[in-house]
Amino acid sequence: MKRLAALFLFALALLPLAARAGELDLTGDLSGFSSPGNVYGPWDTLTGTYRWVAGADTPSVTLVNRVDHDQLAPTHSFGTVLDDYHTWSPRFFTYAAVGLAAGTVLPNRSFYVEGDEKVGRSLTTVLGGGVGVVVNPNGLVQRYVNLGPTFYWNNFNVTLRYLQTFTSGRVGAGTGIATIQSGQTGKTISTLTLLAGDQPPNGIAEASQPVVFGQRTVLADFEVKHWIGTKGGILAGVQVERLNDRMTGTMLYARRGITLGIFRNIGPALP
Repeated sequence: MKRLAALFLFALALLPLAARAGELDLTGDLSGFSSPGNVYGPWDTLTGTYRWVAGADTPSVTLVNRVDHDQLAPTHSFGTVLDDYHTWSPRFFTYAAVGLAAGTVLPNRSFYVEGDEKVGRSLTTVLGGGVGVVVNPNGLVQRYVNLGPTFYWNNFNVTLRYLQTFTSGRVGAGTGIATIQSGQTGKTISTLTLLAGDQPPNGIAEASQPVVFGQRTVLADFEVKHWIGTKGGILAGVQVERLNDRMTGTMLYARRGITLGIFRNIGPALP
């Protein structure tokens, strides 16, 4: 997997500037924990994403390296995600993502596909729906449905999503997600994500390892993307999360995380 990552970066560097015009993001995440016995953490993640425009498509490649320094069982994963937004018409577009990873943290395999339709007289509301599957390192398979609207006003939008998850064929569990975003490309974009639910799919939220039945997650994530000049800028964020046992209410851990990164436009900026 790491050889493939190195090959991708080398090939990108050799491409002509016009052929590799897009945006490169490099971020690092570090999480500290409070937990009974202090057995969790710290966790650190390095992520690199390259997204570009090719006609009606906006594909990307993401490389993720995550290391969990847990006292009882330190774990590590390295993964790759390929995804693409495709515009079929001014009203309808789709999104698909495929992920592969080696190790014991990230999903070994994942797949997601979604369709989105603009509705209303002013086309400022988008109705979206998708399905996905996650195969975890401990063998549990999570299948889920993702439904909800997005509302747009000028430089402000709100997305509400409900995920119904079925883990290895057992009774489904629900997760609610609200994302509030404000700002303008080329200046500053701020994003607040709130999540609460039972057994959300690994990758949707930071899951403890291994993924088990009966976990309830509450998560808040605030991120800022700020342009410094016309070619790039900085990324920064904070996260707080609490993982409980759903039946007893016992806290499994409280996580506090920070994100720092940079982004750079190669060629014309993405729309």
